[in-house]
Amino acid sequence: MKISVDFDVRKFNTGLLLIRKGLPDVSMRGMRDAMDDFKDDCLYKLPACPIEEGDLRAAHEISVKRVGSEIVGELHVDLPYAVSIHEGISRWGTPYKYKTPGTGAKWIQSKQLRYRRKYFAKIKSRIIGLFKRWFS
Repeated sequence: MKISVDFDVRKFNTGLLLIRKGLPDVSMRGMRDAMDDFKDDCLYKLPACPIEEGDLRAAHEISVKRVGSEIVGELHVDLPYAVSIHEGISRWGTPYKYKTPGTGAKWIQSKQLRYRRKYFAKIKSRIIGLFKRWFS
């Protein structure tokens, strides 16, 4: 006795090709979502970005770009004093005294460590959405 089973995998193969084609754009959108959250968290979650004076909060800008086969999200703060304030050091080399409650040093680095899973989940949800669109 011979048993033969055939599977039609054309829809599956088409779905894989479409996913491969759509993955970079979906990943870019996921990275943009993650970077938007990252910027908001840096500005408003404790320790938040200092707002004593100047344009420090307004100077936070995000970018998302492709670098070769990678998608890179960056947060830029293009002010000469931003690094020293982030590190908690005044221009005289002494500890910086934050005047506004809830603000403090490492307002960027602390969010990378504390909320990294949330940012990855943003990207992941976009990618899962692409898979669900073709295989649901």
